[in-house]
Formats: sequence, C-alpha cells, structure tokens
Amino acid sequence: MTGTPTRETARAIEWDCAQALTRFFNDFDRWRYEDMADLFAPDGVWHRAGKALQGRDVIVAELNKRSRTQTVRHVITNVQIDVKDETSAGFLLYVTAYIHDSGAKVVDPPKIQMPALLLVVPGQMAKWDGQWKIASMSMNREFVFGPAL
Repeated sequence: MTGTPTRETARAIEWDCAQALTRFFNDFDRWRYEDMADLFAPDGVWHRAGKALQGRDVIVAELNKRSRTQTVRHVITNVQIDVKDETSAGFLLYVTAYIHDSGAKVVDPPKIQMPALLLVVPGQMAKWDGQWKIASMSMNREFVFGPAL
C-alpha cells in the first residue's frame, strides 16, 4: 500500500508495535531468550553493549552468556511509535534498568539503592509474515547510576 494509513490503522499499528516492544523486555527479564529473539525480523539487528547482534542465533547465544544469578527488570516509558506506512514504523522509548546480582539465587526480593541505567532506545519495526518485528534497535546509555556497569 502507498500513502498515509488512516488514523484507525495507524493506532492499530502503534498498539501492535508497543506490545511487541513490551513483550521483548518482559521476555528479557524472564530469561525467555528464544521468545525474545523471535520478536526480531530474520535480518534484524540489535545494537547492545557495543556489539551489533544480527540474527536469532547470535542474539540467543549472546544472551546465554549473562549471569544466571542476575535479576534484571526493565521498565519502559515514553514509548513513541511513528508509523511510516502499513509495513514500517520507527520507535523511541526509554528504559530504566534495575539490576541485582548477588552471585547466588535470590529467594527474597533483593535490596537495591537505585536503578542501574537509563537507556534511550531508538529503532525500526517492520511487518513480517503478518507480525510486527524489530528490524533494528539500539540501546544507548543516557545515565548510569552509581558505579558504572
């Protein structure tokens, strides 16, 4: 399709894209790396910690290197979806990351003093086989709280 989508169509695209991004960070926090990687387009790239991770297998392999005693929660805010057409959209969101790693499995809620980071996350979404997928995403540290991670 060419031209600008109707407002109703744009709202549906905005919702679908925002839900995919929310699902991405929820899967990340719950160690569901396979599900998380499925939210990327097959040629999607994730710029994270100075690396360009492209493709499902590369993303999953990199995430499997993370400490298994680490508890992370990503709180996403300021989600902005800019619909370009019915198959592409840009996005920008902020992510506040709370991180704790005691080196052992934590049973009780961990005590932390403050968030670890504030990330500014721009990217692109693309419609792939009827689903909105992440085509590219960058995680840029805007603030680091306390000691650098």
